Amino acid sequence: MIKSKNRIEIMMIGIVGIITFISILAYNSKKMTDTLSNEMIRFHVVANSDTTEDQLLKQQVKDEIIHYMEPLLKDSKSIDETRKIVNMCLPNIKNVSQEVVKKYGMEYDIYVSLDKANFPTKAYGDVILPAGEYEACRVIIGEGKGENWWCVMYPPLCYIDIASGVVPLEGKEQLRQNLNEEQYKLVVQNKEKKYVIRFKIVDTINSVICKDNYKKKKSC
Repeated sequence: MIKSKNRIEIMMIGIVGIITFISILAYNSKKMTDTLSNEMIRFHVVANSDTTEDQLLKQQVKDEIIHYMEPLLKDSKSIDETRKIVNMCLPNIKNVSQEVVKKYGMEYDIYVSLDKANFPTKAYGDVILPAGEYEACRVIIGEGKGENWWCVMYPPLCYIDIASGVVPLEGKEQLRQNLNEEQYKLVVQNKEKKYVIRFKIVDTINSVICKDNYKKKKSC
């Protein structure tokens, strides 16, 4: 009877320990993505669907928006400056998107916003952002049920060619200047296993805490 009671007590202590450990990890993971969000503005274009036509349209919309925004944002010196420029340009971003949609004979509505939303893990070249809440300029085409294209507006990585699948040194230097060492090591992919394991923990916890809603159109 006494042994049985001791086993129960040990199990309860173990359960409390596990819950405490998970709570600490959850807090640290949320804190990490919150600080990343404070240093970044993302850019996402969500396709109407995953059909070939809608995915190609998404790419065209993305290309035209970047072409329009590049001269306005490439010399931005702060996240506040970038945020101000993007907010001022939201109506024009919508107009540019609508012109592309019309050009390709579609009649999709366009939703454009600069706000915070919950995202799954996303990779841009060898830069990976864990799941969580981030500030982003979101462009949703039509029903927004397709895959999205994304990059980082600030620091301005959208204007760097990453066709090789690796963000060049100039882009990583911009990240290093805007993130602390811990944040930088988290988002820039490292082949050493310790970073992969750590990233997986952060990703898993954040994906549970923050359900994806980056395709959701918020009412004005």
